[in-house]
Amino acid sequence: MKHKLRKDSMSNKERLFSYLKPMRKLLVIALVFALVFVVSQIAQPFLLGKALDASKDADMHQEFYIYTFVALGLIILGSIFAYFFEVIIMNVSQKVIKNARDDIYQKINAISVKDFDQKTHGDLVLLEIRDMENFAAGLFAVFKTLIQGIFTIIVTIIMMVMVNWILALGVIILSPLSMIMAKIVSGFSHKHYKKQGELQANISSITLETLNNIDIVQSLNNEQEAIKGFDIANEKLKKEGRVAQFSASWVNPSTRLVNNTIYVLIGIAGVIMLSHESELAIIFATMSIGRLSSFLSYTNQYSKPFNEVSNVAAEYENAKASLRRINDFLNLDDDIDEGESIVDTIESIEFKDMSFSYNPNRPLIEHFNLKINKGQKVAIVGPTGAGKTTLINLLMRFYDPTSGEILINGQPYSEITKQSLRHSIGMVLQDTWIFSGTIMDNIRYFKQDASEQEVEEAAKKAHADVFINTLPDGYLTKVSNRSGLSEGQRQMIAIARVMLLNPELVILDEATSNIDTRSEKLITDAFDAIMKEKTSIVIAHRLSTIREADIILVLKDGAIVETGSHIELMNKQGFYHSLYSSQYK
Repeated sequence: MKHKLRKDSMSNKERLFSYLKPMRKLLVIALVFALVFVVSQIAQPFLLGKALDASKDADMHQEFYIYTFVALGLIILGSIFAYFFEVIIMNVSQKVIKNARDDIYQKINAISVKDFDQKTHGDLVLLEIRDMENFAAGLFAVFKTLIQGIFTIIVTIIMMVMVNWILALGVIILSPLSMIMAKIVSGFSHKHYKKQGELQANISSITLETLNNIDIVQSLNNEQEAIKGFDIANEKLKKEGRVAQFSASWVNPSTRLVNNTIYVLIGIAGVIMLSHESELAIIFATMSIGRLSSFLSYTNQYSKPFNEVSNVAAEYENAKASLRRINDFLNLDDDIDEGESIVDTIESIEFKDMSFSYNPNRPLIEHFNLKINKGQKVAIVGPTGAGKTTLINLLMRFYDPTSGEILINGQPYSEITKQSLRHSIGMVLQDTWIFSGTIMDNIRYFKQDASEQEVEEAAKKAHADVFINTLPDGYLTKVSNRSGLSEGQRQMIAIARVMLLNPELVILDEATSNIDTRSEKLITDAFDAIMKEKTSIVIAHRLSTIREADIILVLKDGAIVETGSHIELMNKQGFYHSLYSSQYK
């Protein structure tokens, strides 16, 4: 059954119950198996007590053998049902984890880019790996312990009352002491497990960052600094983990101390009752050696669930902390898409009195106005931090303006579906991205139904076919983001993607920066051909590449300070002139 991702906010308990609900039939079967197993286990002391009393009477030897063989049969029966119970609980746990892992991956693809900007990639990797493993281990351990424990307590109380109701009352009155002790200790350990989870996420982020940039770290001889930073974070994790484990380790000894004390007190009371059997029989029911033996076994059975809960305290706290992190992530809002219109062609793009800032206290773009008509080639230039990339993020609706609006064909672009809007836009960024797979798969990532011939034609337009045909398996060569292709070759693959998509609007962010001069000229000509009667926006760092642009926007501090063609701006002798001249001094 495919689990559907809920978009409304849930508490941790609601999230857990939503995963368990589809498995309720399996859980009912597991409950039946657990009940049979518990009854078979708890009936044994009663039968053995009867056999002990029967062994003292020469006329009851037959009953002795009957009780003994029935007890042996229950041992075998209980083992069989215990096996099936654990198999079912394990299957339920794995299904829950699979659904939770599916939800995490769906949520990764559903939340907005701004939410990713607020989270480290290492933290997200931990959600799919470590937190899922903690959740799975804790779910299985707690389920097994909880279900068996509840049945054990209920059936044991019934059997204790049958043996001697006054001693049973004493056990019931004293047993909450162990639960109180466990609650006190586990409450202290939980906050440390929570902190431990946060530090583990930090460790993962540091490691992932170093792995992704190991070439830069080594080229700058920064290995020792990287190791030093990791050691500091790892030391903090060690200290917090030690406190968390130490505090959790006190749960089991403390509850065992209480339970063993109760056992001794009940044993003393039972011996006293046995020594005064004739005087107390009428008030407290008959007490015999067999009954006392059975009752002491039930006292152990009764305390066993509390001890087992304390044994899995560490798994429970880990699972609880991981479930909280998983649920917090799943409670993030999905990327809002209130649009209903479909855009087939982009005739115009207009920024109308638009303002935007990532931080309300630090304005970035204020009262920005610009209209781009179909077929125009618009270049955006300016110093770092001027807002060039931010304009692209806004146009792609990774972020929305804080005020003003952006119009597509005169219509607010919030009324257009994001899928339709983004399908009409093709981007080639300076930072390339290659997925693990074949070159063929990478080129048609934007257009999965493209034929092999269409992919090859796009590669030819991007002049990527030259190096592709030299590879051992050609278009079927497997590559990844870290191996198989040079930076320039990855850039050509990214350009081929856009060539294949043939979008209405092309956005280039220094798309040919990693390509040799000859290939750059060929690719630029190919772009000029594909962008005829289409709109294009070029973010330029090398100003020589945008001399032929219809409009050049010069940004500074989020505002347009100059507009015009290359010749017009050079003649103004203004900010653009100084930027252009500085590159050729």
